[in-house]
Amino acid sequence: MKKEAIGIIDTGSNTVLGVIFRWDSKKNCYRCFSLDDGLTVHAGLIRYVQDGVLSDEGLRVLGDALSQIRAFFAKHGVFPEEVKCFATASLRGVTNFDKAAEAAGNFGYRLELLSGEEEAACDFEGMLQEMDWLEEAGASFPDMGAALDMGGGSGQLLCFTSRKDKTLADFRSMPIGCLAVKKRLVSGDGSAPSDEELQQIDGFIRSQIEQIPMIASLPETVSEDAPAFFVMGGTVKAIVRLFDRLGWQVTTPACPGSVTLQADDLKKSLGYFRSSEGLAVVEKYEPGRRETLVTGIRILLTICRRIGANQLTVLQSGVREGYVLRHC
Repeated sequence: MKKEAIGIIDTGSNTVLGVIFRWDSKKNCYRCFSLDDGLTVHAGLIRYVQDGVLSDEGLRVLGDALSQIRAFFAKHGVFPEEVKCFATASLRGVTNFDKAAEAAGNFGYRLELLSGEEEAACDFEGMLQEMDWLEEAGASFPDMGAALDMGGGSGQLLCFTSRKDKTLADFRSMPIGCLAVKKRLVSGDGSAPSDEELQQIDGFIRSQIEQIPMIASLPETVSEDAPAFFVMGGTVKAIVRLFDRLGWQVTTPACPGSVTLQADDLKKSLGYFRSSEGLAVVEKYEPGRRETLVTGIRILLTICRRIGANQLTVLQSGVREGYVLRHC
């Protein structure tokens, strides 16, 4: 018999998230029904990784994040034996992962390290489930496309040719997470990259995604034949929330229930969110994204342009939903 609720902890490079999934007997699966069922801690673990080692301070920050999430779960009646905890690019390259696992064990959690391949598989299953649900509600999506799960340390870029066959044509885990790119190419606190830094971001992202044959073969022109572009992750969700507060368009009548961002609006927002007015909006409503928001927007816009898409579709599901489907 399925448990009524389970907890998932996603230990990322920028955030550590605790999410409660509850059993949905109608859809015969676990689902997160409400934003109130999740807690986001902006831990920024990638800042504490030097020469492949997570520092003692980083281990302390990780422990503090897990402590907050454990208290949150307990408040909602979810206890360690009902929780799965995993890490992705945030800890994939560290040589002292055992220390991180020990820190998690102090709170009763077994910390699992997902390979890039398993992370991509979870992303794909999570997005396919959401797309199926959206299509049941009247939306329509093409059978082929590209999808990005943009985290803080890395981005999982998936290319698929058949949703019906659940076929991944290619996938890569690349260092194109917004926090990693900010650390590499943006000076200061990262909140307002210069024009030159934005160009450097563009060049770096292109050099990475061109390694995928399907993308390298695409003409760089907006076309009806361009692959559909889907995006997952906390940064793009924050962009949607900010666009919504500003009254900017985030939906399209052609896809009921789905959320889309236009490439032209992303371009416009680059200037706005670097202005004093825009920075104040970010500071007020999304302070945890202040140093990575503009970098994230530039990454999304660069990929949109390279594959010839004039918009992207935002998906709420991703690696956590796919992990639940595959492992719970």
